[in-house]
Amino acid sequence: MKPSNEKVALRQEIIGIRNAIRWHRDQKLDDRCWLDDYLVWGKVIELILVSRKLPSFDKMMVQCGLFFAFRGAEEADPFPPDAILDQKEWDKDLRGRNLKGLKETLNELISAIKTHLEVEEVAGRPRTADDDRRLYAVLPEKVPADFRLPKRVDFLGEGKAPGAGCPAFWRSHQNCNEPSCNIHEWGPCGVSS
Repeated sequence: MKPSNEKVALRQEIIGIRNAIRWHRDQKLDDRCWLDDYLVWGKVIELILVSRKLPSFDKMMVQCGLFFAFRGAEEADPFPPDAILDQKEWDKDLRGRNLKGLKETLNELISAIKTHLEVEEVAGRPRTADDDRRLYAVLPEKVPADFRLPKRVDFLGEGKAPGAGCPAFWRSHQNCNEPSCNIHEWGPCGVSS
């Protein structure tokens, strides 16, 4: 018996959201960034990071400093014994699941993302690596994240500029054509070569 169109659509939506969370989890070193949150949050709520104009360099660097202070770790998280390492098996739990079960899974994902989004407003504190861990816990594979960041001087400073570091990243967007600016990639964006 073929699954209904609704079940197929729900599975696709669940996998799309899971893949966004996986992408967030799998960023490493200076590819980890507070902007990655927006790509996950945008899966469940319409978000506009910038309204045609980037926030000031100073405001962006404040966010980078908070990210470094609260969302890094000295070591990668260990792999639990029940982690599913074969990526082809990660969404196996969705096979044969009924419509009610798929809706429950989708609601669990949405709830986890909203909780991650609302940490600062509800808890009144900066988001931490533990908040990220709670977000990743909704994934069935239990693969851990590597929260290690480059040295402070390299992440928040000019140690490896112009190809790395938050200040160099923000400067790379200074002359972007703002409507086509992709803040999730190094700039400049929308500039003809």
